[in-house]
Order: sequence, then structure tokens, then C-alpha cells
Amino acid sequence: MESVQSQRISGDPNAIHAPYLIQRSWERCARQSGDLHTDPIMLSGGDLKERLVRHTALLQAARPEIEILAGMVASTDGIVLLTDDNGVILQSLGDTGFLQRAEQVALRPGVSWAEDHRGTNAIGTALIEGTSVRVHGGEHFLQRNRILSCHGAPVRSPQGDILGVLDISCDAGKLHAYALKLAAMFARQITNRMLDQAGRGYDTLVFHRQASSLDSIERAQLLLNDGHIVGANDAAIAMLGATWQHLLNQPLDAWMHADWRQAGNLPVSIDTSTGAAVVARLHRKSAPSIAAPARPDASEASGKRADALHTPPATHGPDAQAPAMLPEPAPELRGEFERTLKAFDGGLAVLIQGPTGSGKEVYARRLHARCARSGKPFVAINCGALPESLIEAELFGYAPGAYTGANRHGSLGRLREAHGGVLFLDEIGDMPLPLQTRLLRVLQEREIRPLGSDKAVAVDFLLISATNQDLDSLLRQGQFRSDLFYRLQDQRVQLQPLAMRQDLPGFLCTEFNRLGALEKSLTLSDDACRSLAAYAWPGNYRELQSVLRALVIHSAAGSLLQVSDLPEHLQAPHASGATGETPAMRGSHTSLRDIDEQHIRRTLHRSNGNISETARLLGIHRSTLHRRLKRLS
Repeated sequence: MESVQSQRISGDPNAIHAPYLIQRSWERCARQSGDLHTDPIMLSGGDLKERLVRHTALLQAARPEIEILAGMVASTDGIVLLTDDNGVILQSLGDTGFLQRAEQVALRPGVSWAEDHRGTNAIGTALIEGTSVRVHGGEHFLQRNRILSCHGAPVRSPQGDILGVLDISCDAGKLHAYALKLAAMFARQITNRMLDQAGRGYDTLVFHRQASSLDSIERAQLLLNDGHIVGANDAAIAMLGATWQHLLNQPLDAWMHADWRQAGNLPVSIDTSTGAAVVARLHRKSAPSIAAPARPDASEASGKRADALHTPPATHGPDAQAPAMLPEPAPELRGEFERTLKAFDGGLAVLIQGPTGSGKEVYARRLHARCARSGKPFVAINCGALPESLIEAELFGYAPGAYTGANRHGSLGRLREAHGGVLFLDEIGDMPLPLQTRLLRVLQEREIRPLGSDKAVAVDFLLISATNQDLDSLLRQGQFRSDLFYRLQDQRVQLQPLAMRQDLPGFLCTEFNRLGALEKSLTLSDDACRSLAAYAWPGNYRELQSVLRALVIHSAAGSLLQVSDLPEHLQAPHASGATGETPAMRGSHTSLRDIDEQHIRRTLHRSNGNISETARLLGIHRSTLHRRLKRLS
């Protein structure tokens, strides 16, 4: 058992400085230090598998964010971890070298990092405190963990329950100044995805103090059932000055002027009960195709809400109903997109091929948003992101008691969740051959048989598949069924690398604005834009979004970003022939800017021209308001 250095929490002049949260955690650990486990508690393979199945929705929502975040912290040799609500690590991704070193302190999937198991640490302490926490080096309670610098942020359900923690960990000697902000930002994004997943059958109100932020991760979001609030994200809680306890099941009219009922796809200006002026957009519900499965027994026993975890992860709300929120296809692909859309609406299967990060899922979501089934579920599953042993149950569902560790109520499976809508199979090239056979049978017979059941269930969905692999090569190697291949590629789409976009300079600036630059009044200089356009972007859209998000986070509001502000590897010689601002740059946010202008003018009029009061109601600094008013004039 490791000894506790009590002087570190007793005011000793040589004690390590620790913030209040760290101090409080040390005091908790000191009171039960004799019970702390120095040997990690490792789940068995079966128990870990059961936990992964239970948290499938969380893992699916977190996957794209973890991949992006892992790329962003690679320069610090860091890793990204996702845990469940008990602190058990479900997934880890990042620098291979540090992953191996992390194994020495049991920072790996299947191990609990709850505070009463591993002492003060970012995962366990964030779970207890319910907020983002950094624990650096000697701030860890147990000596062996002091090689780490950890940054954890809670991921919440729409009802405010903590579902898990997103953590960035690296060597204590390589402190990442922005790691905690990154962890908190990406945890919010996962929370927003969980909110979208849980939104089936509900109206979704999206609002912010600025219209240009309605599509950003900073957007406030509420789920509404007959005008009553049944779900919210952190931003909504903060903007309304409420708590989940006070907000849930209350009529929205108690928190926001009744004008919210007039909102639609076109945002409207509304006043909240606190007097704040916001811009809101309302996405009306569409009826679910099938009922959500019942809550698992474990959730009932713990008393925690499980709605967000066990509602079918079909996309409704902003992503499904507002195609303007998705990046536009490259100009050279727009004609092909319309032809593909026509084929898709006619019931043909679409196969999207392209390099990693080239926007395959974005293309698929845009097809769904534009097709005749846009109001129906969009169910996405990454065939390469789940263990082979889980894919069959994930796709086809299972009957109660089908296997050890299964939910006693059974599971619908993703194919049934997609009934009436769209099924998106990402990384289809990673699907094992036996499952290829079963999928082919489903496509032929349009019915499925869940695991452990002899009863056939009819299904009706449109199918989109995607891969970064050469399926023709897999066919020749016997790793992919030819009959399935021909069923998947009724309509074939080949996406090009980002660097080949004809409108790249304008697209870069459009994405920069979409990811938060407008909110902070950030601008790219012509030279910076040319440097970005000259880069090869081997990671394509995913890498681009990582870079642009980091620029938004690290830059002071109102900055004009120069080449020197870019990451070193992007400070390349300018591409010859690249131009400055293009029509695409100038026009891409015209409608949102118009709405923002109207919102500012309305609030200024309401405040009788008082600049300080207008800035307060808009939630911005006076200097920012002055800049915008100058721009308006």
C-alpha cells in the first residue's frame, strides 16, 4: 500500500500547490486511504464486452470526436480516453509509445479510475465534482500516477446525468496548456451528439446569442415534448441560468417568451426569462418508426436515467433536418450529388469511396437530409470501430438472454432502428465475411432474424456504405463477397482528397467561420488563407477541422490571424495562383449575418440605444458590440 504524504494537504510550506478541487479530493482520499487499491481492478473480457454493449450509443457518439482529438494531441505524445459513469475506461486512442507507458499505471480499457480506486485523478475527480478537472504530476494522490498529466471533462445525458468522462493524458513533463479546454470542448460535442441521438420524437430548439453560432458546438439545445423541456445541454443550462433539476419537465414558456413557438428553420429573435436576447431555430419532431428498447435492469437498479443511452441512435433534429449545417460538397461534385440523390430516392444503394477524412459521412448525411426520407432515422455504424464479436449483435439485434451479459430485454439492432429511414455502414470493408453473408441475405429478403430468435422481422431502409479501402482489391483477395459488392454499389461515388477541391481557399474560410471564428470575430489574413490552401491536407476534412478548431480556441477575440499564427507545418510558401477572398468566402454566411444584424438592431432598440445594456443582453463585451456596430454602419 502506498503511503499518504499528509503534509501535502495540511498546509506544509513544502506542499505542492493544488487548486481547491484537488485539495478537496486529497482530503477525501486521506480519509479512506487504507481502502485505496494499489493494484488495479481489471474487468474480465466478458465483463468489459458487456459494458461496451451497454454503452454502445456513447461509444458511437464519441468515436469521431476521439479520433479528431487524438490527432490534435499527437504532438504532445498524448492519449485520449473515454470512460463510463463508474470511471471504467472503455476506449483509448493516441500515441503508441505513451499508450505503452500508460499500461504501467493501468491506464487502459477495462480498468476503473474511480477516485476510491486510483486516488485523485482527472477521471475519478471529474466524476465526483461534476466538472472539468486537471490533475498534473504531483497533484495525483498515489505516487505511481505522478508521471501523468491528466485532463478530464464529464459527458452528460440530456437529463444531466454524467455518462462518462473524456480524458486527455500525457507525460507530466509535457504539459499541454490547452488540454483541459480541448477536453471540455470535445466533451460538449459528444454531449450534443447524445442529445441529437435522444431527440427522436421530440421538437428541438437550438438557440444562442448570435445567429452565426447556431451551428457551432457552443449552441444551446433543448428537447421539447408538447412544449415541456425533457432534455438540455450544458449551454442551454448556462444560458437560461438554470439547473437540470429546475428545468426538466417544466414548460418552456416559463423560461422563454412565447415567441419561440414562431421559430422554424429561419431563426427568430427571442427574449429569455432572465432578460437575455437570443436567436432561436426550432426543428419540429418526426414520429419514430419503432419504439425505443426498454431500459436495462442495471440502470433501474442504480436509479440513473438511461434514456440517452438506449434510445436508438438515429439522427433527428439539427443534423437531420438542416442540411445547411453540413459542409457543402465541392463544386465539381454538385452535379454528381444531384444524380446520386435521384438514384438514392429511387431505392438504389450508394457506395461512397474515398481516403480517410475525405467527408464520406458528411456526404451520407447530406444525402439523408435531402432525400425523401429526411424526416426518418439516420442510423450510422462504423464496422471497424466495434470488436468483431459485437458487430453481429449490433447490426441484427438479439432476443432476451441470447448470450451471457446481454440486456435482459433484448436489443432491436441497428437494422431495425433504421426501419423507414437510412442505414449508413461506414468502413464496410472491415465487415467480417460471415456477416457479409448475413447482410446480403437481409438485402435480398428485406427481413432479419435477431440472434437467439427464429422470428423474422421485416425491415425497410435505404442503404449507404462507405470505405477508404480498395474493394476491388479485396474482391481479388477473397476478403469481400462479390455478390454483396454488386448489391452495395448501385450508385458509386468517389470522393477526392480535400486538397483537390476547386474552391479550396473559399471553403477554408467558410469552415473557419462555421467552427466558431464568427463568434470570436476572427479573420484569416490573405497570406494565412493562401498558406492553408497550399498545404496537402493528408488527413483531409478531419485534419482541417482539427486545425481550424484549435485556431479558434487559441486565438484572442477580434484577431486577424497571420501565417505566423498557424502551426509550423502549415507555414509553407504560398501556393502560386491562390487568391485572397473569393465570392464563396463573401457569400457563405450572408443569411446568418443578416439575421445577426437584425438581432443586434432589435436589441439596441429595446435598450433605447444604451450600449452597455445592449452588450449585456447580447452576452458580449462592449468593445465587441462597438466593432459590430461599426461594421453595420
